Amino acid sequence: MSKPRQNTARIDRRTTIKWLAATMAAANAGYASDQRSVGEEIPPRPAGPLLGVAEATDGATIGTDPDLINPVVPWARTMTDAQIDVATRLCDLILPSDDRSPAASALGVPDFVDEWISAPYAVQQRDREQILPGLEWLEQQSLASYGDSFTRVSADQASDLLDRIAWLDKLAPGLEEQGRFFDRFRSVAVGAYYTTATGMADIGYLGNVPISGDYPGPDAEAMEHLAGVLESLNLTVP
Repeated sequence: MSKPRQNTARIDRRTTIKWLAATMAAANAGYASDQRSVGEEIPPRPAGPLLGVAEATDGATIGTDPDLINPVVPWARTMTDAQIDVATRLCDLILPSDDRSPAASALGVPDFVDEWISAPYAVQQRDREQILPGLEWLEQQSLASYGDSFTRVSADQASDLLDRIAWLDKLAPGLEEQGRFFDRFRSVAVGAYYTTATGMADIGYLGNVPISGDYPGPDAEAMEHLAGVLESLNLTVP
């Protein structure tokens, strides 16, 4: 079974199943067509994919009555080490460290990506069909353009590759599939990052925090927003 590299934060599977549930709730539409490719610029090498072949999803599911107090993930992770390495570099380019928060890999986001696309459900399996070929395409293009793995090229070189696929309205002909891959990978990675306690703190989300005394009610900013929404519906604040 493939495991994340030592330089990637390892998160326990009880945590990833909580992330999975939260991120599934925010999953969006816009999946790719039935066509699956890794780009026509570099044909797949006869020896097989550069990043190896992920193990098949084993089909195990959580079931209809999961134990939410002690959650477990019954399916196996399936990504190869090489796929995880490329996913780790990509995660950290999308969500780098700054003076407030750590990079995505420090929070175990690549581990979550592995968990996500290994799940046997329809949404995750559609994402799998985009993400694994997309990671392979990045590795192929990196070797062709710069003669080195995507995990080792400079930040500027990696950014140059991503600039080719980062904006769906600016894609060159033939890169539509890769654009959809990047759009979906970014969505999964960002969703995972901001479901962690660190990510929520980064955006100032307090969550279900107990308070002492009487409930003070929403603040002025929230009430102003509510009033605007109600006004657009020809309603007034009660």
